[in-house]
Amino acid sequence: MLSVARLTATRALTKTCPRAAAASVGSRNMVGFADSMKSKERIEEEIYIRQKEHEDYLKRRTDQVDEEAAKARDEAQKAHDDAMHDTIDELFGVLAKTGDKVSDTAVENLALWKLGKN
Repeated sequence: MLSVARLTATRALTKTCPRAAAASVGSRNMVGFADSMKSKERIEEEIYIRQKEHEDYLKRRTDQVDEEAAKARDEAQKAHDDAMHDTIDELFGVLAKTGDKVSDTAVENLALWKLGKN
């Protein structure tokens, strides 16, 4: 009688265990798949954030370089204008001493020639 009970219990476990084992393996696979998807999403999100931060950095850097170039251009233009103004004043001073009359365009051309900006 004891052996019949063992046989029945063994058959019952054998019939139910594969299904339970398959169900648990499948759920583990689903958990593993869900974890890998979360990990993949997190990695893609980090890559996207880094890319956006890099693009923002490049934009800020470009703006900064443009500002510096504009500032240098303005300073160069101001220095040129100051030099032209001083040279034109000097030319008008010379012309006033000699009493010669020259057009404003001629004075500007002489100033450019004196400054070496032909």
